This record gives sequence, structure tokens and C-alpha cells, in this order.
Amino acid sequence: MTLPAPFPPWLRGERRSVAEAAAVGLLVVVMHLLFRLSAGFLVGVLNDDGVYVALGKAIADGVGYRSIHLVGAPLQLRYPPGLPLLLAVPWALGGTLGAVRATVATLHPVVAGAAAGLVWWLGRRQLELAAWPLAICTIGPFLLDPVIQYFNIPLTEPYLVLGWAGALTLATPLCSPPPSPLADRPRVGRAVALGSVLAATTLFRTAGIALIPGVLLALAVHRRWKEAAACAAALLAPLLLWEALQAYWMSRGPVSSQPDDLSYVRWLGVKTPVAFAASAAQAGAANIVEYVRKLAGYLFASQVVGIAVVLTAALAAGVACFRLRRSHTTLVLTTLFAIALTLTWPYAQGRLLLPLLPFLGLLVATTVAALDRWTPPPPPPPPQLREVAERSFQTGVLPPPQDLSPTLTLAVRSRFIYRVAQWVRAHTAPQDRIMVDAPAAVYLYTGRRTVAALPTESRLGTSAFVVPGRYLAERILLDSVTFLLWLPSGSGLESDVRTIQARCPRVLQREASDCPECFRIERDEACLRQQVLAAAGSPRVRD
Repeated sequence: MTLPAPFPPWLRGERRSVAEAAAVGLLVVVMHLLFRLSAGFLVGVLNDDGVYVALGKAIADGVGYRSIHLVGAPLQLRYPPGLPLLLAVPWALGGTLGAVRATVATLHPVVAGAAAGLVWWLGRRQLELAAWPLAICTIGPFLLDPVIQYFNIPLTEPYLVLGWAGALTLATPLCSPPPSPLADRPRVGRAVALGSVLAATTLFRTAGIALIPGVLLALAVHRRWKEAAACAAALLAPLLLWEALQAYWMSRGPVSSQPDDLSYVRWLGVKTPVAFAASAAQAGAANIVEYVRKLAGYLFASQVVGIAVVLTAALAAGVACFRLRRSHTTLVLTTLFAIALTLTWPYAQGRLLLPLLPFLGLLVATTVAALDRWTPPPPPPPPQLREVAERSFQTGVLPPPQDLSPTLTLAVRSRFIYRVAQWVRAHTAPQDRIMVDAPAAVYLYTGRRTVAALPTESRLGTSAFVVPGRYLAERILLDSVTFLLWLPSGSGLESDVRTIQARCPRVLQREASDCPECFRIERDEACLRQQVLAAAGSPRVRD
């Protein structure tokens, strides 16, 4: 007598895929724990991470959704609320920056591992890929040094990858015909869950908005109108609620005039669709070159080899988009929309590219599997990387260009923040207002309110430093800045300093010899208005 198998074949296959995904996720968690250097990086090294942490503190303290690190604690209009709400929990329970760092150190490797496991499951179950191309093309990106370092500090990139993978897991079955009319209700429920995942992803990272048209268009292409409507309703409800809350808060103010704290619409600085299209095309052309070089450097020590591999992978991904346009429309469209947003974004950063890599890897892996050719994995990072990073942190000396990497950049920035924070504690009073690079970090480590010395600027708009002297004079008058510290070399602020020194010599007084680029500011309102702002034709500073 033959006994029936305890599980049917499809369920045994599902269990095997889940076990594989769990093992892959655990491997990524372990690798991130072993090779991350986040314990040596100070919060605020990229400014965005410091802003998220400061917003979490504001929420926990009951201040509201405000940039408490800036002078006047204005309403925050740019950063989405997901991560600040999450970080408000350790602020409320522990009350210290150490509690927040411990939470991020515990949670972010798990988020990255969960994202890697979902991506593996997508490749094995939905794309039916072999293990070796999937491991190289999709799990390999999770083990790149920039991914490990950036995903383990308070940034939202890992949540974007997790939300994207979750959306694909839910969306792909919706694009196939239902097995029977009785399956209609569960599909609507899945569509509601899909919309909720898309909304949550966008509320963690604004770039998640690129996934929304990709998913809805995929459902429309396959004529899943009921599912598309349910998904749209589920995702629009929380997003519109957040917009309504922001509109209500804006009516009560205050709203910052600093370029770093404007809403994305105002920050872009483009007023007509034609101008936006032209500027986006220019930004896209410039960003393609920059991102190819950055990605090549992440993969290989040789730029020539790296660029060749990146261009080959891009061709393979393009072929996959054509091949999978009907069978995996959601993957293709979400990837294309995310690429378009990243390339046309007027401020290029290597970390903006990293969340795309696992999904581009899925596309590349399908082409590699179809060609049945083996692609060698990228060489492991040099064993001296940790030692070089530690030396950079101790000395604060920027390594030679050939040794420059995201890890070393974070180390050097941490050393800079440490030096500035030590100086601020020793030479300033709690009521002083500091203009400095890395303003959020300086606030978190000193408690002093700050002003951005080098605001992040859109390539599409007019620079804050287009008129020499205007930006610094406006900030002195509007924000009552009392110290300007560590003047960023080669920045537009240098021109502002020279202009004000020439026209209003009493305003900028050099500080102690241990900080030659530090200035105490003596407010000379009449001179700044008449000699700087009036000459610049600035209408923005009023009594």
C-alpha cells in the first residue's frame, strides 16, 4: 500500500522556495552585520540621516513635524514621515541618540535581509530563474560595500527596496487571469494590500512614487480594471491624508525660506512644463554618465572593465524589458519609471542608484539565463578597506582619489562632524545659532540650532549663490546667525564671505587660531541691507 505524500508537489515547491528565500535573507543579514562600519559613523554624515533623526526627536518631544535642528524650528515639507515616525519610538522610550542608533543597527539589517529574501523568491518562483544567475545579479548588489554602509545608517533606501519587492510579489499574480469567478474577491483584497504597500513605501521614501504609475499601468495593460481601482483607492487615501495634514500645518506656519528645507516642488525651481522637460533631459544626459562611472567604480577597481560590464548589463536589462513586457509587465514598468526618476532627478548621488540594482539584476538574470552564459562575479572588496576607513576616521584626512569610496567618505565626514561638535561645545553658548555644513548632525551632538552653510541645490533652479553675498546676508538677518564655521572650500559661500568682508568689514570676525575658517558674526543690519542686499536687488528680506 502506497501512502500519499504529506504535501502536494506545488506546496513542497513553495516550501522549498520560502526556505531558500529565508536562507538568502539570513545570509544578507549576517554579511551586513559583519562588514558594516556604521558604529564608527556619526549620525548626520549625509545630512539626510541627521534630518530623519531630528524629525523623530521632534515627534517624540511633541513639537510636531518640524525641523528642530534649524533656526525657528520650521515645518518640514520635504521628508516623508515613515522613518521619522519609526525613529520617534526609540526617542520616546530611550530618550537618547544612542537608543536611536541601536534601533537602526538592529532593524536595518533585518529590513535589507527581508528585501533580499523577497527578491530571491520573486526570481525563483515568478521568473523561474536558476540559482546561479539570480545569486550573482540580484543578491550580489546587496553585498556591495556602498549598499552595506548606506543601508545601515538612518536612511530610507532599504525600506524602498523592501516595499518595491513586496509590491511586485502582490502585483504579478494580479496581472494574470483569475482561475475562476469565485477568485474575484480575494484578488480585490490583494489589490487593496498592494495599494497599501505602495502608499507605505512612498511615505517612507518619496522616490516610491515612481512605482505607482508602473503598477497601475501594468494592471491597465492587462485590463484588470477592478483591481486597478481598488489599488488606486487604497494608495491614494493615506497619501491624500498626508497632503491634507501638511496643508493644514502650512496654514499655521512657520515655513522655512532656506533652500534645504523647501518642498520638492519649490526646490526644483521650474515653473513651466516645457522648461521642466528641457531641464530634465539635460539632467538625464549628465546623470547617465555620472551613474555609469559610479556603478563601474562600485563593481571593479578598473574603470574600463567596470564601464564595459555596466554597459553590457544595461543592454541585457533592455533585452529583458522587451522579452518580459507581457509576462512580467509590473517588473518592467516599475523599473523603467524608477530609472526615469533617478536619471532626471537634478541632484545626482550614488546612493540614489543603489535601490534599483536588485531589480535591474532580476532583468539581467533573465537574459543571462536565456543565453545560458556565465557572468563572473565582481571581485571582493580589498581586505584593506576597513583599515583605510579607520585611519581616515582617526585622522580626518581625505584619502587619495583612487582610494575614494562611500565608506571612506562617511568616515571622513564623521571626523569632520566630530571636530565641529567639539569646537562648538567649547566655544559657543546654547543660544548661539551656527551656520555650518552638516547642520542636522551639529544640532544632534551639540543642541545648537543651525543654518545650512551649503544647501542642497537643484540643477533646474537658480542657485542660492548666484548673487555674491546675498545668501549669507539674508541668513544673518532672517535667522540671526552668530557663527559661521568651517567654510566649505570651493563653494559659493566663499564668494559670499569675500563680498561681505569687502563691503561690511565688521560683520565677519575671525575666531581662534585653532579654527582659521571660523567666524563670529556681528550683526550690522544697516550695512548688510544697504551695501549687500540693496546692491543685489534682493526683495526677500523685510522688516
